[in-house]
Amino acid sequence: MSTDQSPIEKPSRSIKPRTSLFLYTRAGGRCEFDGCNAYLLEHGPTETPGNFAEQAHIYGFKEKAARGSEPGRPAAEEINEVDNLMLLCPTCHHQVDQVAPQDYTVETLRRFKRDHEARVFDLTTIAKNRDTVPILLKGLIAGRPVDVSDEEMQSAAAPNYVRKRELVTIDLTGVPDTPDKAFWTTTARAIDAKVEGLQAVRPGPGKALRVSVFGLGPIPLLVHLGARLNDKLDVDLYQLHRNPRSWEWKPGVGESRYTTRCLVEGAPGGDVALLVNLSGSNDVASVRATGVGEDIPVYELTLDGQEAAPTFLNTRGDFERFVAEYLLLLAQLRKAHPPESRLHLLPAVPGPVAIALGLHRLPKQDPTFVVYDRDKRAGGFTQTLEIQ
Repeated sequence: MSTDQSPIEKPSRSIKPRTSLFLYTRAGGRCEFDGCNAYLLEHGPTETPGNFAEQAHIYGFKEKAARGSEPGRPAAEEINEVDNLMLLCPTCHHQVDQVAPQDYTVETLRRFKRDHEARVFDLTTIAKNRDTVPILLKGLIAGRPVDVSDEEMQSAAAPNYVRKRELVTIDLTGVPDTPDKAFWTTTARAIDAKVEGLQAVRPGPGKALRVSVFGLGPIPLLVHLGARLNDKLDVDLYQLHRNPRSWEWKPGVGESRYTTRCLVEGAPGGDVALLVNLSGSNDVASVRATGVGEDIPVYELTLDGQEAAPTFLNTRGDFERFVAEYLLLLAQLRKAHPPESRLHLLPAVPGPVAIALGLHRLPKQDPTFVVYDRDKRAGGFTQTLEIQ
């Protein structure tokens, strides 16, 4: 074993100081075992500085050691290179080498190392003064509660830094999910109270308060949340992708394009209906079934050149192109339908689009939004909330 007393190196089988430097830096001085993350450059209970890390081999240092004979073993001169080393606390090192080595294959440990070092890299990439307050709205989806972890929010919001201690959680899972007026009134008030609390959160000097919104709940409530967020906030919206599960926008510009058309013409100046057919398709009959007037015009905002489906929204570009089309439509409707009229909104959309529907409404210029929800228990679209 080496006796080199480099300030960051724990002597271990002649590992070069330069290699140790790279390993400690990539690991951020923390244990790379998945779920541990212990800080290894001080004694936890006393906070005394020191080096309490161990440099563990992924492929065993000896062929008879744990993982020493797995296929792909590097040559002898590469066994102590940084790609074959992990920074571990003594307890986790003992676990992977002595307690249950059969559970920790080369591929498993490589995944631990890769995920940990990627997280360290992402977090240290975050720019100064790019903080964001996370807003999490969670309701029952198909009768089941859903949640978002701190790690998922931070990964999605990077390079912004998520102010986890100021997380605004709007938890609606305790409200019985029933398609009646009491449900919508109660949950809307809960949203209002939480959004009002944002007034106590202070942004940095000369900046608007940045918020990152993660919404999982009934579509009308997401529209309502968007309407309660105002232009004094810098709002980022995120989409849950399920295969694999992630809240990060996928890379690239995306392929989704949008178009607006008038399905039924009618006299200007009065009420109007809008179908937003993106995750699914509804028709004029759905509008008429709600009991709105037979003579009101009906518009549709939908995908251009592809069928409406839940998988259309993948990139930030996909989302931004929707917002651009929606803003053009609102400007068109604003000219023909004054604020005292009502816009009957029937959305089939994912979460961030629902929030954007409310976010970009101009309270003193656009008609009152009457938001409908499609609920099989009620036999179709039913009126939920009015947004003025």
